[in-house]
Amino acid sequence: MPNNIKANIEFVANILVVVAIVVVAAVLVKRHVLQEPVNDNSLRQQERILVGMQLNVSNVNWAQNQKSLVFFLKKDCIYCKSIAPFYRQLIESASKSNVKWLAVLPDSIDEGRKYVQSLELPIENVQSGSLSSYRIPATPTLLFVDKDGIVRAVWIGASPSREKEIRDELLKLFDA
Repeated sequence: MPNNIKANIEFVANILVVVAIVVVAAVLVKRHVLQEPVNDNSLRQQERILVGMQLNVSNVNWAQNQKSLVFFLKKDCIYCKSIAPFYRQLIESASKSNVKWLAVLPDSIDEGRKYVQSLELPIENVQSGSLSSYRIPATPTLLFVDKDGIVRAVWIGASPSREKEIRDELLKLFDA
């Protein structure tokens, strides 16, 4: 009889371990693989809040840059990967203008550089920083910053339906 109880306890313990592993795996998949898109209206509201903000990034001289595009990215962001071809097009279309490119990631600078290179983005200036310290609510986020370090335009998220709007607005800002 005691062996029977011991076997039942081991069986129940094994079942509980398997259930715990499944729950942890489901949470990780939901958090890191199945990232739910943020509400579009709340993103537009966040964009309006960021416009006019002074952006302070270490080792960046905004006056020297004149006009800058700042890409906020994360390695585990599936949307950052999906929008990379559009970002490459933006960089190519503005290659003749006097615009500087900067990427900010919450990783070390070396890891950030490797990630930017893996996306085939020709951005040399890669910085490390907490996205929340810049008040960035989601990635990818793209900021247009003027010579005074003031954010003049913001685009949060990867929305193919907005790509033409973003490109047109940026081309106007590049030429201004």
